[in-house]
Amino acid sequence: MRAVDRALPAHHYFGEEVFARERERVFAPSWHAIGRVDHLATTGAWRALDLFGEPIVLVRDDAGDLRAFSNICRHRAFPIVAGEGVSKRLTCPYHRWSYDLSGKLRAAPCMDAVSGFSRDDHALPELPLATWQGFVLVNLDREATFDAAALSPVDDLLADWNFADLRSLPPLEYDSPWNWKVMVENFMESYHHLGAHAETLQPRNPAQGTHALDLDGPFSVLENPAADGADPFWVFQVFPTLLFFLQRGAMPVGVWYEMAIDGPGHFRLRIHPLLPPEHAGTEGIAALVNETVAAVHAEDIPMCEGIQRGLRAQLWEPGPLANQEQTLVRFHRYLRERLGG
Repeated sequence: MRAVDRALPAHHYFGEEVFARERERVFAPSWHAIGRVDHLATTGAWRALDLFGEPIVLVRDDAGDLRAFSNICRHRAFPIVAGEGVSKRLTCPYHRWSYDLSGKLRAAPCMDAVSGFSRDDHALPELPLATWQGFVLVNLDREATFDAAALSPVDDLLADWNFADLRSLPPLEYDSPWNWKVMVENFMESYHHLGAHAETLQPRNPAQGTHALDLDGPFSVLENPAADGADPFWVFQVFPTLLFFLQRGAMPVGVWYEMAIDGPGHFRLRIHPLLPPEHAGTEGIAALVNETVAAVHAEDIPMCEGIQRGLRAQLWEPGPLANQEQTLVRFHRYLRERLGG
């Protein structure tokens, strides 16, 4: 008889030592979504963000290409820009060193008088960038290459739904004082429809029928069949941090959960509803989608907070996982392979 799959031990969710190992072995060598293509639609658009402690800036250059650079000035380590905007140059406010949209240093006041100085030697370090299904992905490993073929089973699922063309609504933002894996695990199983979403999702997409799809690759997919009159949906995790779902109906609706992870017990969550272009600007539809997404997450928040507290209980031991939680088994296997046990 096969051993019962169990939840991760509690020590995986706490402490700087575990988080440091995750940064080195899970986050640093992986691809992470930092935006959608439509977020930076115009030449000169840029967005600054922090990726696991590394300040970066995403830009659309003069050729119309998306690029990701270090957001730290090559002079005295001051952050160059904050927030988002549109401009022809990225200018550090400390000493006015200025970089163009290709990362090249174009202005360095008073430095022409310094012997041996050349602006050509001080371009911003660039990170590998890829686009996939409308997501903008970067990797902190500057030698990394994106293996699109590994995600082809997901592409096949999404082929009929034009997911890459879905447009982003303004995100819903939440301060999230729990471990990032608690969020992943809650997102990737619908077994909890029975409890947390008993009046919202359970009547439409019953927990009992949800199951992991048998597909191979660096990802996991959960099928959520529908009750009569409702729409089914898929939930996706591209390891380790890309979380999104697609509701499959006459009007497909997507949602991306963007986690800005900054410690073992905290991240900032931005939930991006995604709609077809012909509906994204329709006020009534957008409001309804936002309301639905916010209502579901409002039910998830106390669940995640409760788990984070419960994991500290001395009497708790890792519990057995249900058949509806096989996506968690895949995620835990991935973590153990990266972390070495």
